[in-house]
Amino acid sequence: MKKTLISTAMAAVLGFAMFAPKVASAADGTITFNGQITDTTCVVTGGGMATGTGNITVTLPTVSTSALPKNGVTAGDTPFSLILSGANCTDGKTAALWVETTATPALDTNTDALRNQASGGAGNVEVRLYNPANSQPIKLSVNDYVVNGQSVIAANNQPAATIAGNTATLNYIAQYLAVGGAATAGAVTTYLTYSMQYN
Repeated sequence: MKKTLISTAMAAVLGFAMFAPKVASAADGTITFNGQITDTTCVVTGGGMATGTGNITVTLPTVSTSALPKNGVTAGDTPFSLILSGANCTDGKTAALWVETTATPALDTNTDALRNQASGGAGNVEVRLYNPANSQPIKLSVNDYVVNGQSVIAANNQPAATIAGNTATLNYIAQYLAVGGAATAGAVTTYLTYSMQYN
């Protein structure tokens, strides 16, 4: 009986083995990761309607709901800048903003703008950034590498600037964007998490 039980168990194991998926014995390829760490470290300070160092606050104007009557309408254009400086802000390097998308839960990948995070705040409104150099929106959900000497990154319209005299300035405009209909009254607060990239 015991012998039969073992044999039955072995038959079951062998039966399962016949139907088990085959594992490829040859490698399909390799994945190589390349990167670089730089000692360029600029201090980032807000300029224009932005204040702070590192953690920047941009104050948008108070606008009426009538200024945002339907989907796609913008209002409250607010110029601000990120001023890069410091002894380790290396001349000749080109700098641009890199949005840490996984650390920016407010990011709306459909509009490339930032959803309102104010509890009980204004409805149907987001905050969008655009590049004043060409008056086109910045695609916050798209990151791409800056190329040395660039003034704008084509893939996402992020402004870029080459450091000279240990300083550079990146210019932006923030604006309210009506999304999904007319905006409703209330507070607007949102944020993005960023790093500076250099090449």
